[in-house]
Amino acid sequence: MSGIISCKAPDGSLCEYISIIGCTYSSSHSQHENASISVDLNTPMGFQWLQDMIYPSAIVSGALLIMDPQLYEDGMQGMSILEDWSSMYNPVMNHTLSLWPTAFTNINISLIANQSTPLHRDPQSCASWYDVIVNVGEYTDCVMSIPTLGIELVYKPGTVAAFSRRLLRHGVNAVEGNRYCLTYYMRDNIHQWAHVPWCADWMRINGVEHLLRATVL
Repeated sequence: MSGIISCKAPDGSLCEYISIIGCTYSSSHSQHENASISVDLNTPMGFQWLQDMIYPSAIVSGALLIMDPQLYEDGMQGMSILEDWSSMYNPVMNHTLSLWPTAFTNINISLIANQSTPLHRDPQSCASWYDVIVNVGEYTDCVMSIPTLGIELVYKPGTVAAFSRRLLRHGVNAVEGNRYCLTYYMRDNIHQWAHVPWCADWMRINGVEHLLRATVL
């Protein structure tokens, strides 16, 4: 689902979430009826946002290509199939996907003001897939904690983190100022709908060894 969710903590701090989804899927309909874009994108403001995000989102996709080439290729294949399908059955969706700037099927935007993000997991993606989180805004003294790995990351504006949000619990302390979090991820049910072969297994060093050798040479 897509939309805007706003909530206030007892201290008056604000946490707001906007879901920008390239396409949604419902298994209760035939393939020719069950794909659509989110309500948030089907507006002039949504189209303008896509245009403004082409360059930064392309950088995120480029990073995924380096980190997990197979996941990137599968993501691009899924988006290509959706674009071909929508050219026949959903012109509005086709126009949106022509501007969609990334291999990821979903982008969530969170505005978190003076509030922490408790430790949690996110079930939207597969455990073996990378999600990419980009933090921007004006804030200080922010740290992301990933207890399973025993690490804490300095989370300055402009920081990008890639890991499995479904597998690893993660959280962020409360900060002074406004922190915007853009989360890029893929939905496995969209790949299933598009008949994309099951994505790569866990990313391992042998998956990029040939790229490393080419760089050294």
